[in-house]
Order: sequence, then C-alpha cells, then structure tokens
Amino acid sequence: MLLGLKFCSCYSQGNLQNFKTGLQLLEDRIYRACLSWFAFVPEWYDMSNVNFAQSEAQSLSLFVHYLSTEQTDATQPDSKGRSHENGSSFIDINAQQHPIWGQMENYVVGREKRKQLLLMLCQHEADRLEVWAQPANSKENISRPKISSEKWIEYARTAFSVDPCIALSLASRFPTNNPLKAEVTHLVQSHITDVRCIPEALPYFVTPKAVDEDSVLLQQLPHWAACSITQALEFLTPAYKGHPRVMAYVLRVLESYPPERVTFFMPQLVQSLRYDEERLVEGYLLRATQRSDIFAHILIWHLQGETCVPESGKDAGSGKNNSFQALLPIVRQRIIDGFTPNALDLFKREFDFFDKVTSVSGVLFHHPKTERRAVIRRELEKIEMEGEDLYLPTAPNKLVRGVRVDSGIPLQSAAKVPIMVTFNVVDRDGDHNDIKPQACIFKVGDDCRQDVLALQVIALLRDIFQAVGLKLYLFPYGVLPTGPERGVIEVVPNTRSRSQMGETTDGGLFEIFQQDFGPVGSPSFEAAREKFIISSAGYAVASLLLQPKDRHNGNLLFDNEGRLVHIDFGFILETSPGGNLRFESAHFKLSHEMTQLLDPSGVMKSETWLQFVRLCVKGYLAARRYMDGIINTVMLMLDSGLPCFSRGDPIGNLRKRFHPEMSEREAANFMIRVCVDAYNKWSTAGYDLIQYLQQGIEK
Repeated sequence: MLLGLKFCSCYSQGNLQNFKTGLQLLEDRIYRACLSWFAFVPEWYDMSNVNFAQSEAQSLSLFVHYLSTEQTDATQPDSKGRSHENGSSFIDINAQQHPIWGQMENYVVGREKRKQLLLMLCQHEADRLEVWAQPANSKENISRPKISSEKWIEYARTAFSVDPCIALSLASRFPTNNPLKAEVTHLVQSHITDVRCIPEALPYFVTPKAVDEDSVLLQQLPHWAACSITQALEFLTPAYKGHPRVMAYVLRVLESYPPERVTFFMPQLVQSLRYDEERLVEGYLLRATQRSDIFAHILIWHLQGETCVPESGKDAGSGKNNSFQALLPIVRQRIIDGFTPNALDLFKREFDFFDKVTSVSGVLFHHPKTERRAVIRRELEKIEMEGEDLYLPTAPNKLVRGVRVDSGIPLQSAAKVPIMVTFNVVDRDGDHNDIKPQACIFKVGDDCRQDVLALQVIALLRDIFQAVGLKLYLFPYGVLPTGPERGVIEVVPNTRSRSQMGETTDGGLFEIFQQDFGPVGSPSFEAAREKFIISSAGYAVASLLLQPKDRHNGNLLFDNEGRLVHIDFGFILETSPGGNLRFESAHFKLSHEMTQLLDPSGVMKSETWLQFVRLCVKGYLAARRYMDGIINTVMLMLDSGLPCFSRGDPIGNLRKRFHPEMSEREAANFMIRVCVDAYNKWSTAGYDLIQYLQQGIEK
C-alpha cells in the first residue's frame, strides 16, 4: 500500500483539465486500494519486527495527516449529479458507473464518505501499530472524538458498498460496537447472495434465532464457502439444535479438511455426539475413519476416555448423559467393524501393546514402594512388540522401535502409581536409523481429559504467536486419554522440575542458571536468560487466559536451554485446590527467584524486565485477535463434566479476560498491570511454602 503519497503540481498547461481528471481517478484508485487493504490487514503484519511496526505507524500517521489536511476539490455537482471544475464537466456519475467506485448516487458525497472511512481506519491502525511498536509505554493514545451511532452505521454502509470484506473486517476491529454489528448484520442479510464467498459472514445470519425461526436465509448454506474448523464446530453446540441445513454445511466443511487436520479437535467432536440426534456427526466420524487409520485410533481412544464407570451408591447421571454413554461403545464397535483386514490388524497390535504398558501402572499399588521398580521391569519384559508400524498414541509421527525395560520408574501421586517408561522412537517421515528416546507417563485412576483441553488452548496460542512472528515459546506436550481414568502423557524432553533442581542445591534460579550456563554476562548465560524470558512471557499469556492453579515447583519444568514449561492442568478456569480457595491470586506465577532472572535491578527498570513485559503485551494482543476460536474450542467441552466447568461462569469469565471492549492501548496497559501485580506476589510465595510444608515440594 502506498502511504503518505502526495501528488506534485507539475502538469502540462495545455492538458490541465485532462491531467486533473486523471489525477482524480488515480487518487480514487489509491483510496480504494487502501480501503481494500483493511479487509486483510490483521493477517499481513510480521510483528516480530519492531522497526517495521514503528515505520508503518509513522507512514500511516503521515497519510492520516494528508487526508485530514487535503483540500476538498473545488468540484460541485450540478442538478444532474455531474462534477464540474471551472464550468467544465469531467466525470459524469449518473450517466455511467464510476470507473473506480462503481455506482454512486453522488460522486462528491460518496467520495467524501469513502475518504472519511479511510481516515478513521488509518487512524485506528496507526494507533494499533504504535502500541505494537511501543508496547510497554503505558501512556494513553491521543483522545479521539467520540463517533456517533449514526456515523458507525454510515461507515458500515460505505465499507460494504466498496467491498463487503471491509465491512466485516470493520466489525471485527470493534467487536463490542453494537450499532456497527447490527448494521453489518442487516447488510449481510440484505445482500446475502453477494457474500456467499465470504466465510466470515456466517455469524451474521447463522444464529440460534435463525435456527429457531427456520430462517429462509439458511437456504444459502449449500452455496457458502467453507469456514474454519473452529467456526464449523461452534455450529455443533446445542444452541443450533442440529438444524439440517446447518449440519449439512458443517459436515461439508469438515469433509473438506484432511482427517489429520481435524484430529486436533477430536475431544470437541466426541462431545458433539451428545447432541447428534440425527447421527450426522457419527456418520462423518465413521467416514473419516475409512480415510485415516490414525484418525480412527485417536477417535477410539477418546471414546474410551469418555466412558464412565459408575461408582456404587452414586447416581448414574442424567438421561442425556446416559444416552451419550450408551452410544460410545456402539460407535467404537462400528469403527472396528468398518476396518479392512490390514487396518484391523494394525488396530489390534497398537491397542494391545499400549494397553499392556498402561496396565503395569494398575498392578503396582499393592506392591511396597521398594519393590515397584523391579515389578515394572518384570512386567515390561513380558510385553512383546509386534511389527515396526506401532506409534506413540500421543505422537503418531513417532514410530516405536522398542521399549527400554530398565527405564520404568514409579512416580509419586496421591493414591495412584503412575509409571514413566522410555521408548526408542524414529520419525515416521525421517531417517529410520536415527533412533531417539521418548519417555511417556502412563496413568491409571487419573482423568487427564482436562489436561488435553488446556494443552489444546496452549497449542492454539503457540500457532497464533508463530503466525504473527512473535518469538514466544510454548510446549504443548502430548496427552491422550485411552480409557476410563487412564491416559498417556508425553514427558517433556531434557527437563527437570524446579523441585528436582532444589534437591541438589540451596541456591535460587539465578544461582542455578550461573552453575548451568556460566557467569552473568557470558554468551551462554544471556542466551539462557533470553530463552527463559520468551518462555515465561508465553506462559504468562496462557496462564492469564487459562488461570491454571496449583503452580507449585513440581509443576514447573526447566529444559537444558533455560526455557520454562508448565505441566499438570488439574485446576484451570474457575477451579483451584483446597475446595476452590483461590489462594493463588496472581494471574500467573512470577516468584522472587524468577524476578531475579527477569529483573536484575529489582525495581522493574531492567531492560530484561521491559523485554518480558513487551513480549507479554504483544502475546496478549495477538491472542485477542483469535478470541472467538479459542472460546469456541473451550465452549464445546462445556457439557463434558470436566471439573473446570463445575462452578461459576467459565466461558463468560474467559471472554472477559480477553477484554474485547478495550482498545489496543487499553489492553496493553491491562497486561502491564497484570505483570506488575504478579511480580513477587505474596500469595505465590505463600502457596510454595504450603506445598513445601504439606507435600515436601522444594520451594
């Protein structure tokens, strides 16, 4: 996009009128190109480049200044709508469509409306880019005049007349602007056949109200462009009541993606079976299992993970849940019945092998602790691996080449005995001679479905950060429920928990980093500090949104390069240990020893602290753009019975933490306050002390 462009006044005296006419058309063409750019701008920036954001903000500010100070041409429409200059007609609007803008009732008025829309968008984008360029600068933007509801409606109509995509982008920029949203909704519904190619228009006519009324607009869905998977999955929730046209569209969208892409959302697809009265989702799942063995296996594991074993003396649950529970084994068997002989053989070998490994955990509880490691080895030696096509359930791209029988370790857990086993694996698409170790934890008696949901959100955030060029680090390790209160958890490679680190030294993180990476100021130490900063910032954003609690030092890992990784998400959203005491009041853990690494000054003035805050702000702003996809992913699990949905308003409060009503600068300042509030908060240190006194977990 050309910004800040100003035309020179040099021209040929003999062709003055033609020159000015051409100049006007060229300027119109640039205005239209600039407006069209705003239909896609959120996806175009590489926000890792601070200088780029700063230069773009300056360019936009110059262009805003040009638009604001540009003198309105001395052209006035006559009674027929023709524009004149010095009595000479050069653009006849009513006679034909304008070559740039198309049909316009009045060129001068229409052009001014487009110019004002472009001015507003450029001002907003300049403000947004200024925040990205200086995220830790807490000063508010220059106050802008309040825009009336009537003006927002005019902006929506003008934008839609140029390109419906601009109007939809405008509404997404200001998601809590009700007059704007209402007008865009009216425009979409009034021009429904003109926007079939725009998936983003779906929420403006596919609504629970439209479903209740069986709106005639839903007849457009067979012709509609495919939307994202997260958008399609939202239509599977009870609010849409399995409307046949909506369901047909959703299934068409899902069928358009390879099964491996859809596998990420398997927990949500399984939950949608609760509302699948016409068995349409079931039909899609069965068809997808014919296209991919891995899709079939992961679906079966999730079906088994949803199966409840009723406890004696307890209510079996609601009739709706009973129907869902009864359906799970039926769907599982239908998948198996549809296997080809080769697929059935792989299924039996894969599931038999990992069922036997998981069962080792279940037999340890009755053995004394001193004997458990020997029992694990003995049980692992009994297990035979058939074939070279078996893979880790948590990572289908990793083929298993064997079990290290001497690697089995019993782990500490209340009333349960999870085990850790290391496998020899190779990359499915890589060098099969390059064998690497991969440890996994096998649990019996633990429901790990909530961990799956938390790690889905973390994986979405990781992808968002990568998409906008942010170097924030997150490690969404693999977790898979394989049966009722049974599951497999990938061990994060090359890591130690902070608690384990405390068993070998009395020093804090600052001292441990010097022992592991060299003295302060050395290249190796500063590289490790940098990786600690980018990972701490990534998990700060994830923690703000997910609200994970029980953040003691056993649940914080550090890898051999200095990066932080959070594990164990048994308490997220509205739940916390101790009967929901919510003792950990900070949005994320930032203990004293962590601040020593982040902020050597100790007063939040260090360049490393400011770098951390800048990354937190940018990560939060990036996540806000994809708020709906994240919320939809969580919302689809609402009826799953997971503890995180057992109290309060988890979805409403998740949405509030995105603060969609805030401007970019307001959201940035909110995130700065979150960082300052978390800085060495007393409740963080208090919780670590409680865990040390009660559980012996090192501080």
